[in-house]
Amino acid sequence: MQIQGTTQLQQKLLNGIWQCDTEQDLEDFVDSVDPQHRQQVMLLAECVFLAHIDDSVQSELDTLAARQILDQF
Repeated sequence: MQIQGTTQLQQKLLNGIWQCDTEQDLEDFVDSVDPQHRQQVMLLAECVFLAHIDDSVQSELDTLAARQILDQF
C-alpha cells in the first residue's frame, strides 16, 4: 500500500498509525499526538482505510454483491 505525496510529518504520523493493531490503539495514538495534528492523523487513517479498500478490490466483479444490493434502491 502506498500513500503518495506525504510530508515528513505525515510520514511520521503514518508510521504511528501502522503500529496500531486495534481501534483502541488508534484512539490512544490520536490522544497522544499534539492536538494541532489530531485532525491530520484522522485524515491519514481514513486514507489508509481507503487505500486498503482500493488494494482489496481487484475488479468490478469483486463488488457484484454490493452492486446487486444497491440496485434494489
